[in-house]
Amino acid sequence: MNKKTRQKTLMTLIQNQPLGRQEDIVAYFETLGETVTQATISRDINELGLIKVPNAHGGFHYHLPKQDDRPHLQRLRRALQQSFLSQRAQRGQILLKIQPGSAQLIANLFEKVKFPEVFGTLSDDGTVLVLLKDGVTTAEMTSIIQKLLEK
Repeated sequence: MNKKTRQKTLMTLIQNQPLGRQEDIVAYFETLGETVTQATISRDINELGLIKVPNAHGGFHYHLPKQDDRPHLQRLRRALQQSFLSQRAQRGQILLKIQPGSAQLIANLFEKVKFPEVFGTLSDDGTVLVLLKDGVTTAEMTSIIQKLLEK
């Protein structure tokens, strides 16, 4: 299965089944007779701009963002890649050090993307404080930020 077909299949799957783990997606492709790795699925999720949203059982599942959310995600990715310096995390908060002048843009883009993990953001000229919703670990959001930083 080529990349385009695999990603189209992934989008259809996500629209029809509430899957929250990449391992479950890999298992689904195996039922189709296709061998894919978790790393491949992770890259596809990133490229398609899939996000995790809360489900009724207190967990999360992958979801296609609204079409108008995708440009914001791409802008956030580019802005982070160009101006990110470092990050620190503690108790539901992630502090991002950003090149001066870019932090307010990045905070604004975090809000526009509407990550289900994010309660809100605060920023000054070179720092963004990302506040997480109750129950979301800093490891989860740090992982999302790391994926955005990947080129």
